[in-house]
Amino acid sequence: NSSKMHIMYHLVDDIFRFGSAIFFETEKGEQHNKFVREGLFRTNRQNPSRDVAVAFAKRMMARHILAGGSWF
Repeated sequence: NSSKMHIMYHLVDDIFRFGSAIFFETEKGEQHNKFVREGLFRTNRQNPSRDVAVAFAKRMMARHILAGGSWF
């Protein structure tokens, strides 16, 4: 794949600029997929993107309130 080769071409310069390539990990984003899959499993399959977004919004709102946060 030519795009991967192009990225590899810039890797040495990026390591000098930003530090070790270990900090480029994507595992945190990949771990998030587990929750998206669980959310998709609980939908009615009519509008799964909306259902997952609403579920995440409700979860984030509850977390915000339980942490003592407020909107005002």
